[in-house]
Amino acid sequence: MFILSINKFYWKKGGSESVFFGEKEMLEDAGHAVIPFSMQGSKNEPTPYSEYFVNEVNYTKPGIKNRVLSASKIIYSFEAKKKMQLLLLSHTPDLAHFHIFQHQISPSVFGPLKKKNIPIILTLHDLKPLCPNYKMYVNGSICEDCKGMKFYNCFRNRCTKGSVLGSLVNSVEMYFHYAMGYYQNVDRYIAVSKFYRDKMIEFGFAEEKICYLPNYINTKNYDLNVSEKGYILYFGRIAEEKGISVLLDAARIVPEIPFYIVGTGPLEESFKLKVHEEGLDNIRFFGYRSGKQLLTLLTEATCVVVPSVWYEAFGLVIIEAFAAGKPVIGSNIGAIPELIEEGVDGFIVQPGCEHELARKIQWLWENRKKASEMGKQGRKKVEEKFTAERHFNGLMSIYEDVVKMTGQNYRK
Repeated sequence: MFILSINKFYWKKGGSESVFFGEKEMLEDAGHAVIPFSMQGSKNEPTPYSEYFVNEVNYTKPGIKNRVLSASKIIYSFEAKKKMQLLLLSHTPDLAHFHIFQHQISPSVFGPLKKKNIPIILTLHDLKPLCPNYKMYVNGSICEDCKGMKFYNCFRNRCTKGSVLGSLVNSVEMYFHYAMGYYQNVDRYIAVSKFYRDKMIEFGFAEEKICYLPNYINTKNYDLNVSEKGYILYFGRIAEEKGISVLLDAARIVPEIPFYIVGTGPLEESFKLKVHEEGLDNIRFFGYRSGKQLLTLLTEATCVVVPSVWYEAFGLVIIEAFAAGKPVIGSNIGAIPELIEEGVDGFIVQPGCEHELARKIQWLWENRKKASEMGKQGRKKVEEKFTAERHFNGLMSIYEDVVKMTGQNYRK
């Protein structure tokens, strides 16, 4: 099969890029051809197809001209459409699989694909088809005000980083993309969680268009024989919706327990300052870590905490922790409860409740043997349910079904 795979970043920026590159590798290992379509960037992985990539879009660059041009590309990118047309002059994929692509690439590339009857698949790493700011989270709480295509609420509530202009652009973007039929004409959505599948159906998408295919983990890189060093680990983006403030409040309640925070994000410096000013000596920030450094921090932890307060798409962090044999304490929100079995491989706590989070952390801290047993149950779960083989088979089943639905024959 010949797959066109689209993601706006062509380097491993986050969880969605890990899935994007992981699927590309497993497809190629199975003998399928994969052509990437992305955005230019200094961090990009090498590829002979970079000539088709759109120019880098930097929304943080100052200047009125840049802001206007960037805003226009969010709504419709003529450059992305032209680059896609050029690619399709030389290559005819059996299908196009989209990951994170909005704004820098935009759905403007759907037109050339549909013109050639190439089916479109979109993996839901977030809720962008339903929510202009993609998170359904604003001003410190969950927000579903745009349900029923009431996208003007994004502008009214200033949902895009509190910006009037940004929120207006995103509201216009959503109305324009639906008027053009972009999201309605996706042939198949892949929901990485049952929660996301249900949310898409709740908001009006046809049930037969939404399939469930969870992410996966390769456990061979995770050694269960590593000695625990004794600390609570958070790793991920340092942002409001991730519940970092809740974690800091919980750490304040149990000052005898060390907390390691790994990652970067918009609130990193403000949280560092808060920790310093309040003298929270049990909290350490490690910044960005990847590869062996991150793996070491994970395998030497006592447990992993996922204190999110928004609708998490899946929780790749959770199955990574399980692969390393670590129990997980996660919020009862989004897809998180789908992954954690209460009292078996971790605990579920109410989002935003620092006291309940602190109690569960303290219990695991004081019951290390039980924590280790729970971590092993998590490892068993990922070995049974979240393997690369299961993911690949599910992905190929979706691909074959969509290609068959459009009446095409593909290269085996």
